[in-house]
Amino acid sequence: MKFSKVTGWLVLSVLLLVGYTNSFAQLKIRYINSQRILADYPEAQEIQKKLDELRASYEKEYNQMLQEYDRLAKELESQSLLLSPEKKAEKEKQLQELGIKIEKYRLEKLGPEGEFFQQNQKLTQPLFDKINQVIQKVAEEEGYDFILDVVQGVVLYAKPEYDVTDRILEELNKTR
Repeated sequence: MKFSKVTGWLVLSVLLLVGYTNSFAQLKIRYINSQRILADYPEAQEIQKKLDELRASYEKEYNQMLQEYDRLAKELESQSLLLSPEKKAEKEKQLQELGIKIEKYRLEKLGPEGEFFQQNQKLTQPLFDKINQVIQKVAEEEGYDFILDVVQGVVLYAKPEYDVTDRILEELNKTR
């Protein structure tokens, strides 16, 4: 029996596909739920509590400034007819300066590059580094080829028995 070039390529393709499928079938893939790790890990809870307190203090001060702005604006509006042009201009200037101060505060404390963002990075980066080290350690010890995160949207379906979140939490709690 004589093979044609097409038949030869077909046979070669099938052999490569079978070899690829066999090596893929031997991969050990597990997943974690990073959201659950952050919710259940005490160190992460402590960091979140600190960040919540910091945000609350910034927001409290910001809201007090907004209330002061509203009070001044209402005062100006109610006294507008009684004030001399100079006094009215002075109060308007004061109100404008307070508005600028409020916006500056918001950006410096709560803005995308503000103090809260910087504190968040400072507190959470070591935690994420630690979690990643534990994930790597568990993967190496247990011979996993991949550990995926269901929260990141990488996993569309996985059997619960392949969830190693508890194992990661167990290792993290040992390192405390």
